[in-house]
Amino acid sequence: MKKTRLIIIAITTLIISILMTGCSIGDLHFYVSSTSGIGNVFKIGPNACSKTEFRTYLANYKNLYGTFQDSSIWSEDNGKIIEDGMKSAILDHLTRVYSLDLYAKDNNIKLTKSEEEAVNKAAEEYYNSLSDEDRSYTGASKADIEDMYEHYALAEKVYFQLMNSVDEEVSEDEARMMEAEVLFTTKKANADAAATQLKQGYSFASVAQQYSEADAVNVTFGRDKYPKEVDAVVFNLENGQVTDMITTDDGYYFFRCTNKYNKELSEENKANVISHRKDELVQDLIHEQEEKYYSHLSEGTLENLSLEDTENVKTDSFFQVLNKYVSFK
Repeated sequence: MKKTRLIIIAITTLIISILMTGCSIGDLHFYVSSTSGIGNVFKIGPNACSKTEFRTYLANYKNLYGTFQDSSIWSEDNGKIIEDGMKSAILDHLTRVYSLDLYAKDNNIKLTKSEEEAVNKAAEEYYNSLSDEDRSYTGASKADIEDMYEHYALAEKVYFQLMNSVDEEVSEDEARMMEAEVLFTTKKANADAAATQLKQGYSFASVAQQYSEADAVNVTFGRDKYPKEVDAVVFNLENGQVTDMITTDDGYYFFRCTNKYNKELSEENKANVISHRKDELVQDLIHEQEEKYYSHLSEGTLENLSLEDTENVKTDSFFQVLNKYVSFK
């Protein structure tokens, strides 16, 4: 079971990083129904994802990520678990594409004529690469591939326009990484006892060892790692200072600052701060689309999509071919 979880995590990580590297999007809220229209897996507003499109993604992902640590994941007894994990990751990915396409429509962002021509060339090359078995499984025509590539290319164009608008100036204080000892408990009685012992001069480490429920005493962290009540206190500490009890919705915290500014890690963290800003920007876009458009998922259609009997389906170049012709980076 542990190996299965590792495989699913690896697949999901790889899939989500294909297009929008560093971008993590939470689940769009779907109204689950028996159907999203004939042949559709889901709809977001007026845009619908067909079974043909979803199968094309499934086939490519299976063949792109069909091995893990040099072993075929499909030789595992738990292939259904892996397939469901893959379908979930693809659903997340495709809803991202469709949400960005709706943003493009709302903001009059379109592919240029030259970009459309490049998409059509990519579609022709990819379609011609498909075997009879590939075409039979996906059900995709050349026009279908053109539509899929247009969806994908437009989403990519929007995404990189949004990313280019993100301020990449990061102050030292915003990126600051500090080191500290931490004591965390969910029990008020233990927090009171810890507070008393710390005031009496007991060493922080010994008190934490007795009362803390945290995984470790020594921690290195930046802003937003802990609740906002913690950030408001700990980032004002000097080396050696110990906080009073900090009460949060999670429980009770105490910190002892051991290094208020780790210079090397703070410099490295600037990239994480920028990535977080980008994540928030796209997350806000998804929430905006959720409020604006009705979204629903055909749970039965998704469940019935399967990778059984696809041994001779070999297509794996869907993304490679498009990226050969179209890039917005």
